[in-house]
Amino acid sequence: MEEVHGIVIVGGGISGLATALALHRKGMRSLVLEKSETLRTDGVCIAVHSNGWRALDQLGIGAELRETSSSITGYALSP
Repeated sequence: MEEVHGIVIVGGGISGLATALALHRKGMRSLVLEKSETLRTDGVCIAVHSNGWRALDQLGIGAELRETSSSITGYALSP
């Protein structure tokens, strides 16, 4: 039998997985599609702004993510 998903989320990064978690908690089924064949526990230069942290806090995962994150205190641009 064919499985039916109401929502398809493209990308298994922090935004896609947070969206899937929020939908699951509302009782909505979703399918996350990710092109990578393996899961990683780290990211490269992921920036989460204040609204993103508020959303992660509402999902109950913000505090845990903050424990392993680093704050950007400045940046420099070169020609």
